[in-house]
Formats: sequence, C-alpha cells, structure tokens
Amino acid sequence: MNEREQNTLIEASLTAHRQRDADGRLLPPPEWWDLAPDALDELYRRQLQSRELERLIDPRGLSSTIRAVRARLVR
Repeated sequence: MNEREQNTLIEASLTAHRQRDADGRLLPPPEWWDLAPDALDELYRRQLQSRELERLIDPRGLSSTIRAVRARLVR
C-alpha cells in the first residue's frame, strides 16, 4: 500500500462516529481493517490530535467523542 492509500484509509477512520452492530456494540470503520499495524499507530496519534482540536474550538471544551457519549447517556 502506498502512502496516499494509507492516508486515505486513516482519514476515513478518524471520525468519532462508529457504527453499531445488532447488539449495540461499536464497530471499527471498514477502512480500519485494511490498515497495517504501523498505520494504526499513526491513526491513533491523529485521533488524539483531532480530539484536541475539537476541544479547542468547542465553546464548552468538548470533543465529538465526549458529545457522543453524553448523548447516549442522556437518552
């Protein structure tokens, strides 16, 4: 896999949104399965950076992950 393909898979996996199976368990993005172990490390690093940027621009300092968890708890 070349660097461009790897970056495309990483970008597609960055979102905090996760699909759920019929039992409600979180599923990794389909692109995640195609990433090599070193690319998963890079994905994790980028996810941390992304969540930090989200916290910086949110008026309450919340990331999309925190908002998603809170929304599920409030239901």
